[in-house]
Amino acid sequence: MILRNKQSALRRPFAVLDLGSSKVTCLIGEADGKGKVQLLGQGMHASAGMRHGEVSNLELLSTVIGKTVHAAERDAGTSIQSMSIVTPGGMPVSRLGKQTLTLSDKTVRRRDMQRLMARENDADTPDSHQAMHLQTLQYDLDDVRGIADPRGMRGSALSVDYTIVSGARTSLTNFREALVLNHLEVDRFIHAGYAAGLACLSEEERDLGGAVIDMGGGTTSISIFMHGKLIYVDTIPVGGHRVTTDIARILSLPVADAERIKAIDGSVMPTELSGTPPASLSEVMRNGNSDNIVIPTQGDNIEIGGKSVERNLLSAIIRPRIEEIIELLTSRIDNAHMQHAAGNRLLLTGGASQLTGLADLYAHATQKTVILGKPQGVDGLLDENSGPEFAAAIGALTHVSRLEENDPTDRQTRTLSYGPFERIGAWLRDNL
Repeated sequence: MILRNKQSALRRPFAVLDLGSSKVTCLIGEADGKGKVQLLGQGMHASAGMRHGEVSNLELLSTVIGKTVHAAERDAGTSIQSMSIVTPGGMPVSRLGKQTLTLSDKTVRRRDMQRLMARENDADTPDSHQAMHLQTLQYDLDDVRGIADPRGMRGSALSVDYTIVSGARTSLTNFREALVLNHLEVDRFIHAGYAAGLACLSEEERDLGGAVIDMGGGTTSISIFMHGKLIYVDTIPVGGHRVTTDIARILSLPVADAERIKAIDGSVMPTELSGTPPASLSEVMRNGNSDNIVIPTQGDNIEIGGKSVERNLLSAIIRPRIEEIIELLTSRIDNAHMQHAAGNRLLLTGGASQLTGLADLYAHATQKTVILGKPQGVDGLLDENSGPEFAAAIGALTHVSRLEENDPTDRQTRTLSYGPFERIGAWLRDNL
């Protein structure tokens, strides 16, 4: 019988911090021992110092993080010294690979799997990047393929197929620094697209294969799962904020008013059957002003800021930007040769996914079935904090709760040691 330590990091409270361009969210939870997570506390604050998923002002971001974490700690009635960072940024790169190791004593042990993971990091992560997430797809032992867990099995050569996600070292270092300024340590980095998929797709859906699009304020991420495992992630630096600034520029509105009109009355469903934005609107979007635009329509009007705005005009402003996001995502998937892996079913989540008509527009543009997803798997969430905009944070909480102690994949993607003593300690943990 093989004895395994399934106890995770996770009988004690743990925290995740979702660094978005529109909001920063901290969730504190603990595993309930039944595969779910019990939420202990949560904090949220409007984001500052972030732009398109990257740090733009370290001091502002650090201040927001401090307020958010303090609110979550107060709600949970506990203090946190370290946490996992969830981010769509860091210029993520995902790769598929395979690595082989000759066994020294013909029996697969945990240290053999750790050595295999260490080889993957060195070979597959560019010098400018740091490993964020390592997903084993399957193991092979000699000629036997498709092994889920080879520990204790006997053979001569152990191989593994894997997905590795890395982020720009500079970006991740500055995320880490924002926490250090609050006397907090970083346990690991988790890509927001993967976390959103974990929250919104059921185990069966991930096993059958599916793609998740997480539309945030400053970025849009995509993750693709097959046979229950992550095989691809990517991020484009365009999100709902770009739609808001389009509305503000063209209608000469304050950004706050533009965000409100987008949230309440925004739609990508035009009243005209053609749905094609007029040439004058396209010209305005290029020039960035809204003088003398006249669009005939049968639609009703929206009153905001003392102005009357026709709904068809608002739709004609929003739709081209959403179509641009769809085109960029489709291009990324095609360039990565993942169009077939993505399948015919897409799930939309994230704050910007709630735009009226978005799923229908995406389905029309891609000829796929598109549904709106809501995160699951965490007990104790308030209704107002359990919507699509919280998918990445909820999924990350689930991911951390399922990690086993000394998990070989997690150990290779924890944050890098910077000093000589930290590096010696890391070597001792991995080799003794």
